[in-house]
Amino acid sequence: MYEENFDYDDQYQNNEDYGTHYGEFAGSYAQDVEGYSDDVINDAFDGDPDAYWNID
Repeated sequence: MYEENFDYDDQYQNNEDYGTHYGEFAGSYAQDVEGYSDDVINDAFDGDPDAYWNID
């Protein structure tokens, strides 16, 4: 159901620091060479930095 008072800006304000966390996967090719953040590796690669090669 559509909420009339829903504000898309409010939805994304809490995500301002998404993609700024590094270190959990330091030493991996995906982070050190490709530059993927911990957030991206956890979300897009299910926490497996070796899965980076399978994206198009």
